[in-house]
Amino acid sequence: MKTIPLRDFQREGVKALGAGSSTEPLLLTGRDREFVLFQVSADNRTAVLDLAEGIAAVLALREDQDRSVEAGLDRLSTEDIEAEIRDARQTIRSRKRSA
Repeated sequence: MKTIPLRDFQREGVKALGAGSSTEPLLLTGRDREFVLFQVSADNRTAVLDLAEGIAAVLALREDQDRSVEAGLDRLSTEDIEAEIRDARQTIRSRKRSA
């Protein structure tokens, strides 16, 4: 995988990617963020975007799982979870009544 500094890509645009077309992904690297860049054609644009959305969903789920472990939620018992659900439903019902 070819790596390109994000600054070069911002400054030079497509020239920074190099000559020719490739199906190889490119890694754009910045100081605090990185991006993966794929060249797509009109024929496969929808498929690539669908895959990217799936990957984004998996990454978001992993972040949620990490936060739940940090908060200690992974150690809740089934009874604790059911009590939380009951409390949340009761709060929702009481809000609806007062509205």
